[in-house]
Amino acid sequence: MTLAGSSENPMLVMQASQLCLVDNMLNGIEQEVMAHQLDDDPPRGKIALIQSLSPMWIFTAYELLRTWRQRCEEVIKLAENAGFNLKATNLERDLGYRHYDRELRAKQLRDAEERPELVEQMRIDLRRTEMGFTQLEFIRVAIAKHEVSKKGNKKPIAFAPGLALINRHCGSMEYEMSNGGAIIGFVTRRDLAETIRFIPEAPNPSDEDLESFRQYMNPPDVEPPAK
Repeated sequence: MTLAGSSENPMLVMQASQLCLVDNMLNGIEQEVMAHQLDDDPPRGKIALIQSLSPMWIFTAYELLRTWRQRCEEVIKLAENAGFNLKATNLERDLGYRHYDRELRAKQLRDAEERPELVEQMRIDLRRTEMGFTQLEFIRVAIAKHEVSKKGNKKPIAFAPGLALINRHCGSMEYEMSNGGAIIGFVTRRDLAETIRFIPEAPNPSDEDLESFRQYMNPPDVEPPAK
């Protein structure tokens, strides 16, 4: 995962490697399902396996990217408010025992203070990953919370949360992105995985493209007609 600030954190690197291993396993199962989905006796056990494991992979991918984005947003905020030293000093205070992750976080903050180019790259990487992360979040919220991922306090009830069908072109589970009766689009687990895999080559989108995407992913509420 070549994102600013990620390679310096061994826990994020470990989790990214584990996510990749599970993705490779699921890719193999999806290929087998795709090859035999029209057989008289399709591989029902393998289909049930990807139906069960795909949401788990989505949850893990979401939490990994969410954690990285949260760390970046914290660093950027500290950079804007000259708060690196205060935060790092607080993390370095004596607890009566060694807390390695607090020490690592403090070191990373002091490193970011000395490297303004790292902070700027975090800003760019947050933009480059926003579209893929937002789609991942939309599916994750529907599956885990049975809600539509929207800004604001009102969270519409998701339509058939967690329901997915086998995509005939890649064998992956395909999820519907919908808000009430409006279908925004469809995305497969493979689509989400490929988006993450493509991160190193992902361009920095324009402000216009980002704003258009945000409006597309946050449609107006669909209310039933008054009677």
